[in-house]
Amino acid sequence: MKLSVIALLAGLVLAAGAVTAPVRAQSQPDLGDIGLQIYQRANSPGALERMRKDLINAPEAYLVSVEQPGVLVLPNKRRIRVPAMRYNVALHLLEARDSTGSHVWPPGSLDGFYLGQGADVRHFRTFVVRNGNTQRDFVEVLTRDDDAFLILAVLHHYVHEDAQYDPVLNTVSRPARTEIGQVVVAGSGVKPQEPLRAVSLNQREIPRLFGTRAAQVEAYAAKEHLSYTDLGQVLRMVEYYNLQGK
Repeated sequence: MKLSVIALLAGLVLAAGAVTAPVRAQSQPDLGDIGLQIYQRANSPGALERMRKDLINAPEAYLVSVEQPGVLVLPNKRRIRVPAMRYNVALHLLEARDSTGSHVWPPGSLDGFYLGQGADVRHFRTFVVRNGNTQRDFVEVLTRDDDAFLILAVLHHYVHEDAQYDPVLNTVSRPARTEIGQVVVAGSGVKPQEPLRAVSLNQREIPRLFGTRAAQVEAYAAKEHLSYTDLGQVLRMVEYYNLQGK
């Protein structure tokens, strides 16, 4: 479906009350306007000019380098299909292209988005994340529901290390390295003011996620022979935990 940017902005304006409040908000502003303002700042001529062109043009800066169809989820939960999207992890920007051209969507301008289609679709949502510092970011939600009691997600981040040179031999001692890294994060899906936090996949840390139900989940994990170091199997524990709360 080809939609103009005007239609997208109109949806943002109607999105009052659906965006999580800013981390340091002192009062409740018009939250629909927040998403619109974030979008407008990101797409202003000055902001676009300041973008690092090397990271815009580098395939390795993207989660998937080729464009894919997808769905934008506006702050009011309205969904809009877009024919071509890709996520620039290095710049923390979703790039969406339609008949009007290309537009960028930073965290906070959208509730989230779906990248791809069919069985391969990947679900992302804006969350406050604490991983060294605290900020809004897009995370890939792994749990079946993105408003579950406990959310398990992956924060993708861009890693670049310059090449190192031996000044004596005038040779490269270590080549440059660029990759997309992942940090597993978890937190409440029903308390959006609480940040998702980085977690390590081990038997000491994972049970802490389950609070008073830790023993129950550990018993389930033992019965099913689940590993605390395997992300897919930890996800099964989280889904089991969420089902117990319903």
